[in-house]
Amino acid sequence: MKHLNCKNCGAPMLLDASGMTAVCHYCGTKYVLNHEDTDYFRGFYRRMTEFLSGGADEQARRLKADALWQDADEQAFDCTDGSRIEIKYMYSYTLPGVEVYVARRNIIFHFLTDGAAGSERFRRAVSLLDYPSADTRSLQSFFPTISGGFELCDGTCVLVVSKDMDEYPLCLFGNLPGRHVAWIISRMENLCCVLEYNALVHPAINVNSLYINPYTHQASLYGGWWEADRRNTATRGGVLKTEQNLTALRDTAANLLGYAKAGEVRVTDDVPKALADFINSKPRGNAYDDFAYWDEMLIKAYGERKFISMNADDEQIYGNAR
Repeated sequence: MKHLNCKNCGAPMLLDASGMTAVCHYCGTKYVLNHEDTDYFRGFYRRMTEFLSGGADEQARRLKADALWQDADEQAFDCTDGSRIEIKYMYSYTLPGVEVYVARRNIIFHFLTDGAAGSERFRRAVSLLDYPSADTRSLQSFFPTISGGFELCDGTCVLVVSKDMDEYPLCLFGNLPGRHVAWIISRMENLCCVLEYNALVHPAINVNSLYINPYTHQASLYGGWWEADRRNTATRGGVLKTEQNLTALRDTAANLLGYAKAGEVRVTDDVPKALADFINSKPRGNAYDDFAYWDEMLIKAYGERKFISMNADDEQIYGNAR
């Protein structure tokens, strides 16, 4: 898939609702697409929205996916222990200091600048996670399970995180209808409650760190853990505060509706006032109170919950990644 990275900080840029401008949600840089880019990205997101309204037979979907992955891009890493890691991936993107490769059942984080230190920060943050004894939702499955770590001959490091093959980077879905965004907000609130339970702050909750199962709307927070730590910890980006989780949740929801950040969301035929008001609001004092507030606003926005599957498959989601 064609990538559009910010010329200022190098982060992936998001296409806005007009299909004419890309916005970097890290530094705020805006870039007006040229004719070639405009045609490409409009075509990609048009296909993505078409996928969300169509169904697929499970067996047929799997057969199509098998064929698609046979021709996936390949990457190899040479390890200091003499082994060689070879992966097939359908999508990749670059964050400051980190390359990310999305394979069928794994996500490969390649730490370029920090090497072992970045990998260790990821491991340490994940190791701080604990779950309530009465956890009936298997919350652990929505956070990283590290399946391997490797030092490479060039001094960099690779960390491998498991994922379900029906989980895809949220960034690949482009702009989504309000009702889908509402379901994803509910899932993100669950994640933020787990972070609150552990006194953790994850300042990189965004469309790149979140992975979505389009059949259940379930969100998993797999990326960006090298930036996470206990609240009130001093980091290179400043002191970590709990409200950063909830602010990032709102910014992510705004991005999915086509806006650069929360505070800019407008009421439309697709976005009820209560949904816009929640996204534009300041976070409540903690994740539990914020989730309760969201439940109130969700009922005001849509009434009784009605599940609508996003219905997509590998070929549709990865689009022109091939």
